[in-house]
Amino acid sequence: MQIAGQSAELPEIRRRVRIMAILILVSFLGLAGRLFYLQIVEGDNFYRMTSEAVIRTKTLPALRGEIRDRNGRVLATTRASYNVEVVPDRIDRQQYERLLLVLAEHPTPLPEWESFLEKTAKRRDRPYQLAQDVSRSIMASLEADMDSRGTSVVAIPRREYPFKQLASHTLGYLNEVSADELRTLSEEGYRPSDLIGRAGVEKQLEPYLRGRKGFRKILAERRGIRPSEIQLSDLVDGPIEVAPVPGENLILTVDVDVQKIVERALAPHRAGAVVVLDVETGRILAMASTPGFDSNEMSGQLTLDASARLFGNPFRPFRHRALSETYGPGSTFKVVSALAALEDGLISPDEKTRCNHFVQIGRRRFKCTKNHGVVNLHKAIVESCNVYFYELAMRPGIMNRFTRYANELGLGAPSGVGLPGENPGFIPTEQWHRERARSESNNSTFMIGHVLNTAIGEGANRVTALQMALVYTALATNGVLWLPQIIERIESYDGKVLETFPPRVRRHISISPETMAVLKNALVGVVNTPGGTAYKARSTLVKVAGKTGTSQVRKGPDPKTGEPPLPHEQLDHAWFAGFAPADNPRIAFAVIIEHGGHGGDVAAPVAVNISERYMELLTSRHADASPSTPPGVSRTATAASQARPMVP
Repeated sequence: MQIAGQSAELPEIRRRVRIMAILILVSFLGLAGRLFYLQIVEGDNFYRMTSEAVIRTKTLPALRGEIRDRNGRVLATTRASYNVEVVPDRIDRQQYERLLLVLAEHPTPLPEWESFLEKTAKRRDRPYQLAQDVSRSIMASLEADMDSRGTSVVAIPRREYPFKQLASHTLGYLNEVSADELRTLSEEGYRPSDLIGRAGVEKQLEPYLRGRKGFRKILAERRGIRPSEIQLSDLVDGPIEVAPVPGENLILTVDVDVQKIVERALAPHRAGAVVVLDVETGRILAMASTPGFDSNEMSGQLTLDASARLFGNPFRPFRHRALSETYGPGSTFKVVSALAALEDGLISPDEKTRCNHFVQIGRRRFKCTKNHGVVNLHKAIVESCNVYFYELAMRPGIMNRFTRYANELGLGAPSGVGLPGENPGFIPTEQWHRERARSESNNSTFMIGHVLNTAIGEGANRVTALQMALVYTALATNGVLWLPQIIERIESYDGKVLETFPPRVRRHISISPETMAVLKNALVGVVNTPGGTAYKARSTLVKVAGKTGTSQVRKGPDPKTGEPPLPHEQLDHAWFAGFAPADNPRIAFAVIIEHGGHGGDVAAPVAVNISERYMELLTSRHADASPSTPPGVSRTATAASQARPMVP
């Protein structure tokens, strides 16, 4: 019976053995498959994750390209700067508070211990930048007192503008790339805390200036891992180190000495702009807007005091008044009106009208500055008689002629200078006026009144200082409208010329020699003839030709806010645009003084002062020039160092 029972149990035992064998086989195959997946399919990924745990990639910043003036003087460069970094996991409260005492002289407020812990909660094993651009005295104190392995001083390149506020609107500044920008710029190599151009040339030519970062892979200390026992080359695919590529250098058309002359002339005024052009090339020698800012402040850590001073300034120091702000051109526009009438044969230079101080249109009087008596075109420009141009504006079809010649001279469209924030301005057409008249009034005198205002540069006309400088450059050159240039050439970091930008003519404006002679003679008379609106500003050193303008501003409450204008805001804008020397023009310019008052009293003296100083500069350079020095370039400028600064 027992043997028979044992025989009956054998099939069950065999069945269980088979099941166990199958389970073992399945488990083995599963382990083998998992091992295949980990080592073959995902092997590279796990290898990379393992290597990244012990390998740290250190970014090597690229040296940003320099910006220089036309004579090689450095306007923006890079210098060595030292930042203090702290690894939160390696420093305690006592060490941190001791560090704060050492950094007490640093102008930027530093976080207290609790705030520091909160800011670094998610990255306690990574360096946290505690202070930027510390002074040499702080550096010395740190070296003497640093007792924590968690604190380090890191050398990085920092942007520096040797002339501080000089040409700040043209140069621009840098600041950190924002989190929103990183979403689109990360593919271009930008990372948190990277700096990016925010205005002017720094912004417009950011791709040329920034260069390309490099990197260096290093072994990081990890618990249980000794870097000395690991060969870095065994863990890294590809290069261990790639050197950064410095950015390219920009050579501007700006002349530092001319820029200084312009900014000194503007300094007494609260707000305004000046543009000075080389009439032979259309290149910008100087472009200034006041008030300005120190590009060094804006490119570093802005202190609370500096921030309040700059952003609380009612005169808006960041507004580029030469390029981004538009104004009514006032009587500087009268040359356009005269040009249109002369070239289209609507008037002759000798045609006269009588100025009785106003013109009556319906119930409205359009006033002149005074009773000029009998005037012809020459006297109307020299003494800025509005009545003469009112009479001209009442001729059929004249509005479209004003618009056509204004557009030919570059008004109402971007100049093509290629800087960010340029405002195209606005020149109205007859159709635009008729549509306005139709929507606001059925009275035809409404439209006629706007045409009269257009003829004297008022009403809807809006221009920039750069545009007006170009208009008067075209008059100085008998109709050459230049494409204004601010970049002369681009060089590699080692001085090799990569790209040059020769002068470019935008268009040739067809102006008869007779018309040009009439206009130039009148512009000379504005400054040099008794009774001329700028006669008080005339110079005994250089003969200046130009036109004054007084652009009317709103006198009543703001229609949007109801707020009355401030006292200084009730003054008109003062204009002067012209060229010098009158007989052989070298430069053309436009000066706008915001709320300055009468153009002849305020803007003309600025322009004449700039013309005098400019001719003195040319004379000085000519005297200093040696046979080996190109004409117009001083030996000092020629000898300016072209070498890039060494940054540790």
